[in-house]
Amino acid sequence: MTFSARIKEELCTLPIKNPESALAECCGMILFANSTKSDRVKIITENKNIATRASWLLKSLFGFDFDKKIVPASSQKKYNLIIDIPTKLAEIFDALGIDPRISLRLNAAIIETDECRAAFCRGAFLTGGSVTDPESGYHLELVTSHSNLSREVISLLLELNLPAKLTFRKSNNIIYFKESGNIEDFLTRIGAPLSALDLMQTKLFKDVRNRVNRKVNCEMANLSKTADAAKAQISAIKIISERRGLESLPSQLREAAELRLQNPELSLSELAKLTNGQVGRSGLNHRLNKILNLAEEINSRKDAQS
Repeated sequence: MTFSARIKEELCTLPIKNPESALAECCGMILFANSTKSDRVKIITENKNIATRASWLLKSLFGFDFDKKIVPASSQKKYNLIIDIPTKLAEIFDALGIDPRISLRLNAAIIETDECRAAFCRGAFLTGGSVTDPESGYHLELVTSHSNLSREVISLLLELNLPAKLTFRKSNNIIYFKESGNIEDFLTRIGAPLSALDLMQTKLFKDVRNRVNRKVNCEMANLSKTADAAKAQISAIKIISERRGLESLPSQLREAAELRLQNPELSLSELAKLTNGQVGRSGLNHRLNKILNLAEEINSRKDAQS
């Protein structure tokens, strides 16, 4: 089951507290249905609980059900819920205070209370909303083909301190959130606190995992850098040993060279500890750099002679 489906399962378990909330949720469902026109309302969903809840809302508010209810079969995996009887449509549109013949708009009288605003958003999400799996990203959207409606819902969400954005995809208006905190707040407000908590926990796990990965990558990079530096130092020491002999080096450089040869895998800090405090990391680094420069000078002279 997808994350969106789990959210909608949770929303469909919520009780309807009063007729006003029922009407607001029904309004959200119909305005964000797959098709809402003057001659037909059509809701398409894969979720049986949404189909059941939509039917219950119609029966409790208007005393009738959908005119056609096409249930999933072997070749049809979605519920198709249709109202196309003119008298039923007229009663619904009149109750919602909308006229699809002119423009699909949000009737402010339907959402006067916070409870009704939340119910409307819940209905809109059930029929027109989706959320990406938080493991792959943060994105919640409500889709409608009606421009005026999308702008009105953006304003409604701003009143609820939910700063949604608006974009367009093909012929649809997309109301969306991309901040995980805003998605959590939206889900909590519409009645899905458990799903909001799941999102929050997933985000925390991802943050911890990312921090661990960054730390591991950093440590691997440091190990690689240490290995490369040690390899260059050992190569330089061997050049000096073969061309002049390590005994030609001043005692401090010779001791540093021998320490490096005996401990090729250690970092400078670890090498410095082996000197029992006689040489610090920076001092040891200075001596090994002198060895690198001397080896380079020896190679340069050889090239010049040849």
